[in-house]
Amino acid sequence: MRFHRVVTVVQALALALAAVAIVMLFVHQPPPAPTPAARAEAAAAGPGGTAPAATDGRALYAEQCAACHGDVGEGSYGPAFRGGAMVAAFPSAADQAAVVARGRPGTSMRGFADKLTPEQIDAVVAYTRGL
Repeated sequence: MRFHRVVTVVQALALALAAVAIVMLFVHQPPPAPTPAARAEAAAAGPGGTAPAATDGRALYAEQCAACHGDVGEGSYGPAFRGGAMVAAFPSAADQAAVVARGRPGTSMRGFADKLTPEQIDAVVAYTRGL
């Protein structure tokens, strides 16, 4: 009699575990596979886990440009370009990106191609064109 009771309890537990497993199959959704861009960002983050602002034009401007051009393009050591001055000076964003990448010979504007990727330069250009 006691053995029969133990078997019944074991069967009930097995049935309950099987039910939980089946429910988990339908309820649990694995996370989606990371996109190539997400994998590249994670690789750039390195062991610290925080990626630099890869294409955040505002953050890149603050890091690389604000010291000469002012916090919001008001000018400082370098010329100001608020109020559409950048678009007026460079109707083509590609021309502006070329100056950011190569610099301007004969001026203090140095090139940033050695510090920024083309995507980062494009992000800075997009940000400054909106000032």
